[in-house]
Amino acid sequence: MEPSLASAANISGATPTPTPTSTPFSHPLLFPPVSTNANVSVGIDEGCVQILDGPCTNMWTYGGTYPGLTIRRPTGQTTSVTFTNNLDAGAGALTVHNHGNHSTAVNDGQPDDFLIPTGGSRTYIYDGLEGGANQRGKMQFYHDHRMDVTGRNVWMGLTGMYIVDDPADPPTLPSGAFDLSLAIADRQFDVNNQIPYVFDPNGVTGDKILINGVYQPYLEIGDRKYRFRILNTSNHRTYNLALSTGDAFTQIGTESGLLPAPVERTEMRMGPAERLDVVVNFAGKLGQNLYLTDTLTGMQLLQFRVTQHLVDDSTIPPTLRALPDIGEPTVTRNWSFDRTAGHWTINGLRFDPNRVDARPVLGTTEKWVFTNPTGQPHTVHIHDVSQQCLSRNGGPCYPYEIMKETGTSRPAKLLRSS
Repeated sequence: MEPSLASAANISGATPTPTPTSTPFSHPLLFPPVSTNANVSVGIDEGCVQILDGPCTNMWTYGGTYPGLTIRRPTGQTTSVTFTNNLDAGAGALTVHNHGNHSTAVNDGQPDDFLIPTGGSRTYIYDGLEGGANQRGKMQFYHDHRMDVTGRNVWMGLTGMYIVDDPADPPTLPSGAFDLSLAIADRQFDVNNQIPYVFDPNGVTGDKILINGVYQPYLEIGDRKYRFRILNTSNHRTYNLALSTGDAFTQIGTESGLLPAPVERTEMRMGPAERLDVVVNFAGKLGQNLYLTDTLTGMQLLQFRVTQHLVDDSTIPPTLRALPDIGEPTVTRNWSFDRTAGHWTINGLRFDPNRVDARPVLGTTEKWVFTNPTGQPHTVHIHDVSQQCLSRNGGPCYPYEIMKETGTSRPAKLLRSS
Protein backbone atom coordinates (compact mmCIF):
# COMPACT_ATOMS: atom_id res chain seq x y z
CA MET A 1 0.00 0.00 0.00
CA GLU A 2 1.28 3.45 -0.88
CA PRO A 3 1.75 5.86 2.03
CA SER A 4 0.18 9.30 2.18
CA LEU A 5 2.53 12.22 1.70
CA ALA A 6 1.12 15.24 3.46
CA SER A 7 4.61 16.64 3.90
CA ALA A 8 4.98 16.93 0.14
CA ALA A 9 2.25 19.55 0.12
CA ASN A 10 4.59 22.26 1.31
CA ILE A 11 8.04 21.45 -0.04
CA SER A 12 9.24 25.05 -0.16
CA GLY A 13 8.22 25.85 3.40
CA ALA A 14 6.58 29.13 2.30
CA THR A 15 3.41 30.26 4.03
CA PRO A 16 0.72 30.20 1.33
CA THR A 17 -2.37 32.42 1.16
CA PRO A 18 -5.96 31.34 0.39
CA THR A 19 -6.60 30.34 -3.21
CA PRO A 20 -8.62 32.76 -5.37
CA THR A 21 -11.10 31.44 -7.91
CA SER A 22 -9.43 30.94 -11.29
CA THR A 23 -11.01 32.60 -14.32
CA PRO A 24 -11.66 29.95 -16.99
CA PHE A 25 -9.52 30.22 -20.14
CA SER A 26 -7.59 33.23 -18.92
CA HIS A 27 -4.15 31.59 -19.17
CA PRO A 28 -2.37 30.43 -22.34
CA LEU A 29 -1.53 26.78 -22.87
CA LEU A 30 2.12 26.17 -22.03
CA PHE A 31 4.53 23.64 -23.46
CA PRO A 32 7.51 22.19 -21.60
CA PRO A 33 11.00 22.79 -23.01
CA VAL A 34 12.18 20.32 -25.66
CA SER A 35 15.57 18.63 -26.04
CA THR A 36 16.63 16.97 -29.29
CA ASN A 37 20.17 16.22 -28.09
CA ALA A 38 21.71 12.75 -28.08
CA ASN A 39 22.96 13.29 -24.52
CA VAL A 40 20.46 14.74 -22.09
CA SER A 41 20.83 15.60 -18.40
CA VAL A 42 17.68 15.93 -16.30
CA GLY A 43 17.57 17.02 -12.68
CA ILE A 44 14.82 15.53 -10.54
CA ASP A 45 14.14 18.67 -8.56
CA GLU A 46 11.72 20.22 -6.13
CA GLY A 47 10.00 23.17 -7.76
CA CYS A 48 7.12 25.55 -7.21
CA VAL A 49 4.98 25.47 -10.36
CA GLN A 50 2.39 28.15 -11.18
CA ILE A 51 -0.77 26.18 -11.98
CA LEU A 52 -3.70 28.06 -10.43
CA ASP A 53 -4.04 31.74 -9.63
CA GLY A 54 -2.43 32.57 -6.31
CA PRO A 55 0.32 30.52 -4.63
CA CYS A 56 2.45 28.25 -6.78
CA THR A 57 2.18 24.49 -6.28
CA ASN A 58 5.10 22.59 -4.78
CA MET A 59 5.92 19.63 -7.01
CA TRP A 60 8.62 17.12 -7.85
CA THR A 61 9.74 17.78 -11.39
CA TYR A 62 11.93 16.62 -14.24
CA GLY A 63 13.93 19.75 -14.95
CA GLY A 64 11.83 22.24 -13.00
CA THR A 65 8.61 22.16 -15.05
CA TYR A 66 5.39 20.16 -15.06
CA PRO A 67 5.21 18.20 -17.27
CA GLY A 68 8.97 17.73 -17.36
CA LEU A 69 11.40 18.23 -20.21
CA THR A 70 10.14 16.79 -23.51
CA ILE A 71 12.74 14.62 -25.23
CA ARG A 72 12.36 14.32 -29.01
CA ARG A 73 14.69 12.03 -30.94
CA PRO A 74 14.96 10.38 -34.38
CA THR A 75 14.35 6.65 -34.48
CA GLY A 76 17.41 4.43 -34.78
CA GLN A 77 19.69 6.88 -33.00
CA THR A 78 21.08 6.23 -29.52
CA THR A 79 19.99 8.58 -26.75
CA SER A 80 21.59 8.78 -23.31
CA VAL A 81 19.53 10.41 -20.57
CA THR A 82 21.13 11.03 -17.16
CA PHE A 83 18.76 11.64 -14.26
CA THR A 84 20.03 13.09 -10.97
CA ASN A 85 17.90 12.68 -7.84
CA ASN A 86 18.02 16.06 -6.10
CA LEU A 87 14.92 15.49 -3.98
CA ASP A 88 14.86 15.43 -0.20
CA ALA A 89 15.83 12.07 1.30
CA GLY A 90 12.21 11.57 2.36
CA ALA A 91 11.27 10.94 -1.27
CA GLY A 92 13.55 7.90 -1.32
CA ALA A 93 15.29 6.21 -4.21
CA LEU A 94 13.75 6.68 -7.67
CA THR A 95 13.67 4.92 -11.02
CA VAL A 96 12.64 6.12 -14.51
CA HIS A 97 10.57 4.07 -16.95
CA ASN A 98 10.40 5.20 -20.60
CA HIS A 99 6.85 3.98 -21.15
CA GLY A 100 6.47 2.43 -24.59
CA ASN A 101 10.16 2.23 -25.38
CA HIS A 102 11.92 -0.98 -26.40
CA SER A 103 14.57 -1.07 -23.67
CA THR A 104 17.05 -3.50 -22.22
CA ALA A 105 16.34 -4.61 -18.64
CA VAL A 106 18.92 -2.29 -17.05
CA ASN A 107 17.47 0.68 -18.95
CA ASP A 108 13.78 -0.08 -18.44
CA GLY A 109 13.20 1.52 -15.02
CA GLN A 110 12.86 -1.51 -12.77
CA PRO A 111 10.68 -0.93 -9.66
CA ASP A 112 13.20 -2.39 -7.19
CA ASP A 113 16.53 -2.58 -9.03
CA PHE A 114 19.01 -0.15 -10.64
CA LEU A 115 17.64 2.69 -8.52
CA ILE A 116 18.70 6.33 -8.31
CA PRO A 117 19.55 7.09 -4.66
CA THR A 118 19.11 10.50 -3.07
CA GLY A 119 21.91 12.69 -4.43
CA GLY A 120 22.83 10.06 -7.03
CA SER A 121 22.54 9.81 -10.81
CA ARG A 122 21.77 7.11 -13.33
CA THR A 123 22.12 7.11 -17.13
CA TYR A 124 19.55 5.30 -19.26
CA ILE A 125 20.53 4.37 -22.82
CA TYR A 126 17.89 4.03 -25.54
CA ASP A 127 19.20 2.75 -28.88
CA GLY A 128 16.06 3.53 -30.90
CA LEU A 129 15.91 -0.03 -32.27
CA GLU A 130 13.54 -2.95 -31.99
CA GLY A 131 14.17 -6.38 -33.49
CA GLY A 132 17.23 -5.04 -35.29
CA ALA A 133 15.21 -2.34 -37.08
CA ASN A 134 14.25 1.22 -36.25
CA GLN A 135 11.46 1.68 -33.74
CA ARG A 136 8.23 3.01 -35.18
CA GLY A 137 7.61 6.71 -34.75
CA LYS A 138 5.35 7.28 -31.74
CA MET A 139 4.65 9.17 -28.54
CA GLN A 140 6.14 7.67 -25.39
CA PHE A 141 6.46 9.22 -21.94
CA TYR A 142 8.73 8.76 -18.97
CA HIS A 143 7.76 8.58 -15.33
CA ASP A 144 8.92 7.37 -11.97
CA HIS A 145 8.35 3.62 -11.49
CA ARG A 146 9.39 2.96 -7.90
CA MET A 147 7.70 0.02 -6.20
CA ASP A 148 4.79 1.00 -3.92
CA VAL A 149 5.15 4.77 -4.53
CA THR A 150 4.73 5.14 -8.30
CA GLY A 151 1.28 6.70 -7.80
CA ARG A 152 2.60 9.17 -5.25
CA ASN A 153 5.62 10.16 -7.33
CA VAL A 154 3.60 10.63 -10.53
CA TRP A 155 0.99 12.65 -8.60
CA MET A 156 3.77 14.89 -7.31
CA GLY A 157 4.81 15.63 -10.91
CA LEU A 158 7.34 13.08 -12.15
CA THR A 159 6.14 12.79 -15.75
CA GLY A 160 7.66 13.92 -19.06
CA MET A 161 6.94 13.30 -22.74
CA TYR A 162 9.26 11.43 -25.14
CA ILE A 163 8.63 11.52 -28.90
CA VAL A 164 10.25 9.26 -31.49
CA ASP A 165 10.32 10.72 -35.01
CA ASP A 166 10.40 8.32 -37.95
CA PRO A 167 11.17 9.40 -41.54
CA ALA A 168 9.24 6.35 -42.76
CA ASP A 169 6.01 8.03 -41.67
CA PRO A 170 4.14 10.12 -44.30
CA PRO A 171 5.79 13.56 -44.56
CA THR A 172 2.56 15.40 -45.43
CA LEU A 173 1.07 15.23 -41.92
CA PRO A 174 0.96 18.49 -39.93
CA SER A 175 4.42 19.17 -38.55
CA GLY A 176 6.58 21.78 -36.83
CA ALA A 177 4.45 24.43 -35.12
CA PHE A 178 1.34 22.44 -36.09
CA ASP A 179 2.40 19.25 -34.26
CA LEU A 180 1.59 19.76 -30.56
CA SER A 181 1.68 17.48 -27.51
CA LEU A 182 -1.00 17.61 -24.81
CA ALA A 183 -0.61 15.91 -21.42
CA ILE A 184 -3.92 15.62 -19.55
CA ALA A 185 -3.88 15.09 -15.78
CA ASP A 186 -6.21 15.73 -12.86
CA ARG A 187 -5.15 16.98 -9.45
CA GLN A 188 -6.86 17.81 -6.16
CA PHE A 189 -5.73 21.13 -4.68
CA ASP A 190 -6.14 22.30 -1.11
CA VAL A 191 -6.99 25.90 -0.17
CA ASN A 192 -3.29 26.78 -0.49
CA ASN A 193 -2.93 25.35 -4.03
CA GLN A 194 -0.98 22.34 -2.77
CA ILE A 195 -1.54 18.71 -3.80
CA PRO A 196 -1.00 16.39 -0.81
CA TYR A 197 -1.16 12.77 -1.91
CA VAL A 198 -3.56 10.57 0.03
CA PHE A 199 -3.61 6.96 -1.09
CA ASP A 200 -6.94 5.46 -2.16
CA PRO A 201 -7.06 1.78 -3.18
CA ASN A 202 -9.78 2.66 -5.70
CA GLY A 203 -7.58 5.25 -7.39
CA VAL A 204 -6.59 8.84 -6.63
CA THR A 205 -8.44 11.53 -8.59
CA GLY A 206 -8.85 15.30 -8.48
CA ASP A 207 -11.47 17.86 -9.49
CA LYS A 208 -9.14 20.08 -11.52
CA ILE A 209 -8.16 18.76 -14.96
CA LEU A 210 -4.94 20.24 -16.34
CA ILE A 211 -3.54 20.42 -19.87
CA ASN A 212 0.26 20.58 -19.83
CA GLY A 213 0.00 21.67 -16.21
CA VAL A 214 -2.41 24.56 -16.87
CA TYR A 215 -6.02 24.63 -15.66
CA GLN A 216 -8.49 25.49 -18.42
CA PRO A 217 -5.96 27.13 -20.78
CA TYR A 218 -6.53 28.68 -24.17
CA LEU A 219 -4.55 28.10 -27.37
CA GLU A 220 -4.50 30.56 -30.26
CA ILE A 221 -4.41 28.70 -33.58
CA GLY A 222 -5.01 29.16 -37.30
CA ASP A 223 -7.79 27.89 -39.57
CA ARG A 224 -5.95 24.77 -40.72
CA LYS A 225 -5.12 21.21 -39.64
CA TYR A 226 -3.21 20.53 -36.42
CA ARG A 227 -1.75 17.30 -35.15
CA PHE A 228 -2.23 16.65 -31.43
CA ARG A 229 -0.39 13.90 -29.58
CA ILE A 230 -2.50 13.40 -26.46
CA LEU A 231 -1.31 11.61 -23.31
CA ASN A 232 -3.45 10.67 -20.31
CA THR A 233 -0.97 11.08 -17.47
CA SER A 234 -3.58 10.90 -14.71
CA ASN A 235 -3.17 8.41 -11.90
CA HIS A 236 -6.61 6.88 -12.33
CA ARG A 237 -9.09 9.00 -14.27
CA THR A 238 -10.48 7.99 -17.66
CA TYR A 239 -11.53 10.71 -20.13
CA ASN A 240 -13.93 10.73 -23.06
CA LEU A 241 -12.74 13.53 -25.30
CA ALA A 242 -14.94 15.42 -27.73
CA LEU A 243 -15.01 18.75 -29.55
CA SER A 244 -17.68 21.25 -28.49
CA THR A 245 -18.76 21.63 -32.12
CA GLY A 246 -19.40 17.91 -32.54
CA ASP A 247 -16.76 17.77 -35.29
CA ALA A 248 -14.70 14.62 -35.65
CA PHE A 249 -11.12 13.97 -34.74
CA THR A 250 -9.14 12.09 -37.34
CA GLN A 251 -7.16 9.53 -35.37
CA ILE A 252 -3.96 8.60 -37.13
CA GLY A 253 -2.09 6.70 -34.43
CA THR A 254 -1.82 5.13 -31.01
CA GLU A 255 1.00 4.46 -28.52
CA SER A 256 2.42 2.05 -31.13
CA GLY A 257 2.71 4.54 -33.97
CA LEU A 258 0.57 5.26 -36.99
CA LEU A 259 -2.50 3.20 -37.83
CA PRO A 260 -2.85 1.52 -41.23
CA ALA A 261 -5.53 4.08 -42.13
CA PRO A 262 -7.06 7.16 -40.47
CA VAL A 263 -10.20 6.72 -38.36
CA GLU A 264 -12.88 9.38 -37.87
CA ARG A 265 -14.08 9.64 -34.24
CA THR A 266 -16.39 12.17 -32.60
CA GLU A 267 -15.56 10.83 -29.12
CA MET A 268 -12.34 9.24 -27.85
CA ARG A 269 -12.13 7.40 -24.55
CA MET A 270 -8.68 7.05 -23.01
CA GLY A 271 -7.46 5.54 -19.75
CA PRO A 272 -4.29 6.32 -17.80
CA ALA A 273 -1.07 6.03 -19.87
CA GLU A 274 -2.94 5.70 -23.18
CA ARG A 275 -2.00 8.00 -26.04
CA LEU A 276 -3.99 9.32 -28.98
CA ASP A 277 -2.44 10.73 -32.16
CA VAL A 278 -5.10 12.82 -33.88
CA VAL A 279 -5.56 15.57 -36.45
CA VAL A 280 -8.16 18.32 -35.99
CA ASN A 281 -9.13 20.50 -38.94
CA PHE A 282 -10.03 24.06 -37.94
CA ALA A 283 -10.67 25.19 -41.53
CA GLY A 284 -13.76 27.42 -41.74
CA LYS A 285 -13.57 28.24 -38.02
CA LEU A 286 -11.80 31.60 -38.24
CA GLY A 287 -13.01 33.92 -35.47
CA GLN A 288 -14.57 31.09 -33.46
CA ASN A 289 -13.77 29.60 -30.06
CA LEU A 290 -13.98 25.81 -29.77
CA TYR A 291 -13.45 23.57 -26.77
CA LEU A 292 -11.84 20.23 -26.07
CA THR A 293 -14.27 18.67 -23.60
CA ASP A 294 -14.51 15.61 -21.38
CA THR A 295 -18.01 14.18 -21.69
CA LEU A 296 -17.63 12.04 -18.55
CA THR A 297 -17.35 15.10 -16.30
CA GLY A 298 -18.94 17.68 -18.61
CA MET A 299 -15.84 19.85 -18.22
CA GLN A 300 -14.31 22.08 -20.87
CA LEU A 301 -10.59 21.33 -20.78
CA LEU A 302 -9.02 23.55 -23.45
CA GLN A 303 -10.23 26.51 -25.48
CA PHE A 304 -9.11 26.79 -29.10
CA ARG A 305 -9.16 30.39 -30.34
CA VAL A 306 -9.04 30.40 -34.14
CA THR A 307 -7.49 33.83 -34.63
CA GLN A 308 -5.34 33.50 -37.77
CA HIS A 309 -5.90 32.67 -41.40
CA LEU A 310 -3.16 30.28 -42.52
CA VAL A 311 -2.38 28.42 -45.71
CA ASP A 312 -2.49 24.68 -45.07
CA ASP A 313 -0.16 22.49 -47.11
CA SER A 314 -0.67 19.35 -44.99
CA THR A 315 -2.68 16.30 -46.02
CA ILE A 316 -3.73 13.05 -44.36
CA PRO A 317 -3.03 10.14 -46.70
CA PRO A 318 -5.70 7.41 -46.99
CA THR A 319 -3.06 4.86 -45.99
CA LEU A 320 -0.60 5.58 -43.19
CA ARG A 321 1.57 2.68 -41.94
CA ALA A 322 1.08 -1.05 -42.39
CA LEU A 323 1.08 -3.25 -39.31
CA PRO A 324 4.26 -5.23 -38.83
CA ASP A 325 4.00 -8.98 -39.46
CA ILE A 326 4.60 -10.59 -36.09
CA GLY A 327 3.69 -14.14 -37.13
CA GLU A 328 1.19 -16.61 -35.75
CA PRO A 329 0.96 -17.37 -32.02
CA THR A 330 2.25 -20.69 -30.74
CA VAL A 331 1.23 -20.25 -27.08
CA THR A 332 -2.01 -18.99 -25.50
CA ARG A 333 -2.11 -17.49 -22.00
CA ASN A 334 -5.14 -16.26 -20.07
CA TRP A 335 -4.96 -13.34 -17.64
CA SER A 336 -7.88 -12.33 -15.41
CA PHE A 337 -7.67 -8.85 -13.89
CA ASP A 338 -9.83 -9.07 -10.80
CA ARG A 339 -10.08 -7.80 -7.24
CA THR A 340 -9.27 -10.22 -4.42
CA ALA A 341 -9.49 -9.24 -0.75
CA GLY A 342 -9.57 -5.57 -1.71
CA HIS A 343 -6.54 -5.73 -4.01
CA TRP A 344 -6.15 -5.86 -7.77
CA THR A 345 -4.88 -9.31 -8.73
CA ILE A 346 -3.96 -11.18 -11.92
CA ASN A 347 -5.25 -14.74 -11.98
CA GLY A 348 -5.99 -14.29 -8.28
CA LEU A 349 -2.39 -13.43 -7.36
CA ARG A 350 -0.88 -10.18 -6.11
CA PHE A 351 2.47 -8.98 -7.37
CA ASP A 352 5.50 -10.84 -6.04
CA PRO A 353 8.94 -9.89 -7.40
CA ASN A 354 10.15 -13.41 -6.61
CA ARG A 355 7.49 -15.10 -8.78
CA VAL A 356 7.58 -15.38 -12.59
CA ASP A 357 4.26 -16.20 -14.23
CA ALA A 358 5.39 -16.47 -17.85
CA ARG A 359 8.65 -16.87 -19.73
CA PRO A 360 7.98 -16.04 -23.41
CA VAL A 361 10.70 -17.13 -25.81
CA LEU A 362 12.40 -14.29 -27.67
CA GLY A 363 11.33 -14.15 -31.31
CA THR A 364 8.09 -16.10 -30.83
CA THR A 365 4.50 -14.88 -30.87
CA GLU A 366 2.00 -15.55 -28.10
CA LYS A 367 -1.75 -15.03 -27.83
CA TRP A 368 -2.84 -13.44 -24.55
CA VAL A 369 -6.47 -13.21 -23.46
CA PHE A 370 -7.21 -10.41 -20.96
CA THR A 371 -10.43 -10.68 -18.96
CA ASN A 372 -11.78 -8.06 -16.58
CA PRO A 373 -14.87 -9.24 -14.63
CA THR A 374 -14.90 -6.26 -12.23
CA GLY A 375 -16.81 -3.73 -14.31
CA GLN A 376 -14.09 -1.19 -13.52
CA PRO A 377 -11.84 -0.22 -16.47
CA HIS A 378 -8.19 -1.09 -16.00
CA THR A 379 -5.34 -0.23 -18.35
CA VAL A 380 -2.82 -2.93 -19.22
CA HIS A 381 0.78 -2.18 -20.21
CA ILE A 382 3.28 -4.86 -21.17
CA HIS A 383 6.80 -3.49 -21.07
CA ASP A 384 8.92 -3.66 -24.20
CA VAL A 385 6.36 -4.75 -26.82
CA SER A 386 3.25 -3.60 -28.65
CA GLN A 387 0.27 -5.88 -29.11
CA GLN A 388 -1.98 -6.49 -32.07
CA CYS A 389 -5.64 -6.86 -31.14
CA LEU A 390 -7.38 -9.96 -32.47
CA SER A 391 -10.84 -9.58 -30.92
CA ARG A 392 -12.76 -7.80 -28.19
CA ASN A 393 -15.49 -9.63 -26.31
CA GLY A 394 -15.80 -12.19 -29.09
CA GLY A 395 -16.21 -9.58 -31.81
CA PRO A 396 -13.85 -7.53 -33.94
CA CYS A 397 -11.49 -4.99 -32.41
CA TYR A 398 -12.16 -1.32 -32.96
CA PRO A 399 -10.16 0.02 -35.92
CA TYR A 400 -8.32 2.44 -33.65
CA GLU A 401 -7.03 -0.31 -31.31
CA ILE A 402 -5.66 -2.89 -33.71
CA MET A 403 -2.14 -2.18 -32.47
CA LYS A 404 -1.44 -0.65 -29.08
CA GLU A 405 1.11 -0.68 -26.30
CA THR A 406 -1.23 0.36 -23.46
CA GLY A 407 -4.84 -0.75 -23.66
CA THR A 408 -7.93 -0.51 -21.50
CA SER A 409 -9.42 -3.81 -20.40
CA ARG A 410 -13.19 -3.43 -20.19
CA PRO A 411 -14.80 -6.53 -21.69
CA ALA A 412 -12.59 -9.47 -22.63
CA LYS A 413 -9.84 -8.61 -25.06
CA LEU A 414 -7.66 -10.93 -27.12
CA LEU A 415 -4.18 -9.82 -28.09
CA ARG A 416 -1.14 -11.25 -29.69
CA SER A 417 2.37 -9.98 -29.16
CA SER A 418 5.81 -10.92 -30.31
